[in-house]
Amino acid sequence: MKLTLKLEAISQLSLSIFLYFFIFKFSWVYFLIFLFIPDLSIIGYALGNKSGAYVYNTVHNLVLPTVTFTLGLLTQNTFFLMPALILFTHIFMDRTLGYGLKYPDSFQHTHLQ
Repeated sequence: MKLTLKLEAISQLSLSIFLYFFIFKFSWVYFLIFLFIPDLSIIGYALGNKSGAYVYNTVHNLVLPTVTFTLGLLTQNTFFLMPALILFTHIFMDRTLGYGLKYPDSFQHTHLQ
């Protein structure tokens, strides 16, 4: 099952990168600047595991980029498309590396285990 999840994440990561650079032709500069911004959500762990997991999971779930990407497609607005694809890329990169959504008991306890 872990291999299947990893292959799934790699394919989603590849698709998000392909869309960002080759279909929408967005900037490498913005990509590199904003790719790791979602990792700031780890600051929530300063308030404890439960708060940290909540903040981390809020930023790292697929709902926000899906809604934002859909809104961008419907309005044909890069203001929504670019950050959505960067967040998709970040999430799928994390999941490829084994960092999934967190359970409230420990940072290391993820949905990918």
